[in-house]
Amino acid sequence: MRTLRPFLIAALALLTAGLAHGQVATVLVTEGAPLPNAPDYTVSSLSNTDVNGAEGWSFVATTTAAGGLTISLAYGTPLGGAPAVLRTEATYPEYEQTAWEAFYGMSDTDVAYSPTCTRLADGETGLDSVWYGDAIVAMEETPYPHQDGWWWRFASRPGVTRDGVPYFVGGITDSQGGATLVRGLFYGPDGAPVIIGGMNIIGLPDPVITNTSAVSFDFRFSAYGSHSIAEVDTDTDANFNSHVVIDGAVALAGGLPLSEGGAVPESIGGLPGEVWDNWDYMGVTESGQWLVTGDTAGPTDQDEFLMLDGQIILREGDLVDGMALTGAIERAYLGEDGDWAVAWDVMAPEGAVDALILNGQVVLMQGMPVDIDGDMVPEVGTMITDFTGLAAMAVSDRDPYGRVRVLFLADVEVPGAGRPSSNAPALAGDAAGVDEDEVVEGGSREVVGFGLMYTSEATVAIEDPEQPGDVPAAAVALAQNVPNPFNPLTKIAFSLARTDRVSLAVYDLQGRLVRTLVDGVRPAGRQEITWNGTDAAGQRLASGTYVYRLRTSDRLLSRTMTLVK
Repeated sequence: MRTLRPFLIAALALLTAGLAHGQVATVLVTEGAPLPNAPDYTVSSLSNTDVNGAEGWSFVATTTAAGGLTISLAYGTPLGGAPAVLRTEATYPEYEQTAWEAFYGMSDTDVAYSPTCTRLADGETGLDSVWYGDAIVAMEETPYPHQDGWWWRFASRPGVTRDGVPYFVGGITDSQGGATLVRGLFYGPDGAPVIIGGMNIIGLPDPVITNTSAVSFDFRFSAYGSHSIAEVDTDTDANFNSHVVIDGAVALAGGLPLSEGGAVPESIGGLPGEVWDNWDYMGVTESGQWLVTGDTAGPTDQDEFLMLDGQIILREGDLVDGMALTGAIERAYLGEDGDWAVAWDVMAPEGAVDALILNGQVVLMQGMPVDIDGDMVPEVGTMITDFTGLAAMAVSDRDPYGRVRVLFLADVEVPGAGRPSSNAPALAGDAAGVDEDEVVEGGSREVVGFGLMYTSEATVAIEDPEQPGDVPAAAVALAQNVPNPFNPLTKIAFSLARTDRVSLAVYDLQGRLVRTLVDGVRPAGRQEITWNGTDAAGQRLASGTYVYRLRTSDRLLSRTMTLVK
């Protein structure tokens, strides 16, 4: 087997009337393969992802170009359609870009990025910078335009609004080439300060600390820059100095500030005597919805949390699809339409397993197979092996059908032959430019970096609290099995919009068929099947997580379930 560590993956889920349920992981790009529509660039490693609206997506990669040159670039499709190279490192009259930082952002027309530069006039190397397109936003050792006699010292983690306004975290100094004296969060083509050391924050008694910890890299702006959220340190006692700040004011939850060492109100999901410990991933939308993850000082098996609009909606130890959340959140993202995704381990019967959770439902798990050739059917023998160290994830806007995409990076194993992942047409549009005879070789090979684009097609599942697992008869839908976890019997409900040929089958996490429950023509309306946890030979199956998949003439839907003994 070969572990492939990029694959860009996007999760499509129908969310308009109910819950999101993952379906098929479709590989778009792998390390070692040429880029679709840009075969002169072969991917060496994938770094980060971004989304734009419902259809736009992109990622940053290090590639090997013609002549063996190593080139950093952004690749994708800002507004949908066929993907292409959006921008590469380049040489300008004053500066040569030599490498890109992994973090970047995509607007409707271009990208903001952070290359290391060489100043051509004197050969000075290693200059940190932020650019939008071919325009410099901030360059180390150039004047800081908002305070006479001060200079840019560093510029990092850039993003950009959809209409082209860049933002980033940077540092300034009072001598050219000196050490960072003040750090801040900057916005706009001239890097105007939004939060900076020495500034007063509404609701906090002390100013922002005037050193390099003033603003962390855990910040976000909404799609058009109307709102911002950031972790900010104030010049207070070391045990009570880190705060969540939204639009220049300390964020409140249950009427109390989100300040390190402050009480976690029981009204928002806090435990008795619990206090905030630290903050991690953040997000904010144009409508003002916001997300924060982090830790409290509570019991170690309950301290990790995910908060939405000031309410803790998930915390370590909670059950998701019958499996307990465990350990630290590896990545979280709030989409512009309020959909959220998180990478978090769950305790399956086989042990702790990496999982991707979308709006409170598991849509992908470590060990599940993926689609390599773009036909929306997972290939047997392929397997998600690892989300650990997940470096990138993004959630799109909803499309006209209510679906969203989740883009992220992960490790994948594939068998010895098959179409390269860069040919996957499901999300990439026209994938011309890659020879159809090219195959992904098997065997074991270490690959630097990793990446996946996960796509799923999902159902509308409106669940009545008195009848969990029920589904509307007017749509093609697949409900969560009841009970879940189960032993030995469980019921699986689905509905059809019209009379159709149906296959309902159970698979293990390696994609092997375990049992076919339905295979034939079924009438429109709600159907229910009882399964006793046995395979086709009538043998009892081992405890574990299984996938059940409904296929009709035009839909492929799936969910996970857990058998316990």
